[in-house]
Parts: sequence; structure tokens; C-alpha cells
Amino acid sequence: MSVTLSSLIRSPASPVPSAREPAPRSAEPAAGNPAATDKVTLGANAAPDLTYPDPRSAATGNSELNAMLEESDRQTRQVLDLLLPLLQQQGLNIGKVISGEQTLSADPETIAKAQAAIADDGEYGVKQVSERILNFAQAAIGGDPSKLSAVRAAVEKGFAEATKILGGSLPDISQKTYDAVMAGFDSWAKQDTEAQAA
Repeated sequence: MSVTLSSLIRSPASPVPSAREPAPRSAEPAAGNPAATDKVTLGANAAPDLTYPDPRSAATGNSELNAMLEESDRQTRQVLDLLLPLLQQQGLNIGKVISGEQTLSADPETIAKAQAAIADDGEYGVKQVSERILNFAQAAIGGDPSKLSAVRAAVEKGFAEATKILGGSLPDISQKTYDAVMAGFDSWAKQDTEAQAA
């Protein structure tokens, strides 16, 4: 990008403005005197950013990551829409239900929906949930195998926090999901090791 700045040179016959009068501005240089020109070129190469980019703003995979986040939000709302009315109808506190202090009861239709959702091929079953977690992990890694251990550690930390919230142990379905996710990370690490050896 170039910007040209022109300063006009007054001819010797031009009157010099007093301190109280503004200098006359003219778009044309005085006759016979060429305009003095300064040219400033701003570099096309910007200084590199000193922070890590937001993976959500990366050009590659941005729409895919946003779609995954929207789907995750939708599924979370769906679970809450199923549970919260039941809790309210029964006058229960969600924290006490999770800790086991209170018991949630449900009608047979709601129980059937919940069982279908957590079945092997269900939306909240081990296979689909572990695939969603691994898809998020893959988007965070962005094709850089050196990020695998950090992303794996973050997922492990999330499961550890869930374990603590749930009183020290995960429900069976969550433990199976954890195992499936860790198997996925192990597979990726093995593929990366084999690729480096080749």
C-alpha cells in the first residue's frame, strides 16, 4: 500500500501568511514550481502475531468446528429439556439427584426414550459420544501430531473433573466412553509413530 503526500512549495512572490491567518490551501502547485512529494510505503509483510490463533477462527475446518459446537449445544439442550421438567414436577434438586441424595422417578415412556438414547447405537451411546469427542480433539489438533498429548491431557482432565463431580466414580456408560476415547488417542499415536518410522 502506498500513500503519496504532497507539500506545496510557495513561489517567492507568494505572500507569507501571518500567524493569525491560515495558509491558503491549493490543490495545484504554484506555477513553475513542482510540488515536493514524499512517498510512504507501508509494508505488505505484517509483523507475526505473538499469540496463538483461536482454532475456531482458522480458515480450515472453521465451519466444521462450528457445526460440531452447534450440534453439541443442541444435544445438551435436549438432555436438559428432558430432565429439568421431571425434576421440577417432582420438586427435586439436580445437584442432590446427581449426588444420590434424591431419586428421580420417570414414566415408562421417558425411561424408554432414555434407554434408546444411551443404547449402543443411540445418540448418547458410547460409540456416538466417543466419536464426537474425538472429532473435537481432531479439530483442536488440526493435523499437528505434536498437539496430541496436550489434547489427550485436556480430555483426561475433563473426565477426571466429571468423576469428582459424580462422587469419585463414573457411571458405566461414561467409563466405557472414556475407554473408547483413549483407544482412539492410542490409535492416532500409533499411526503417527508408524508414519515417522516409514
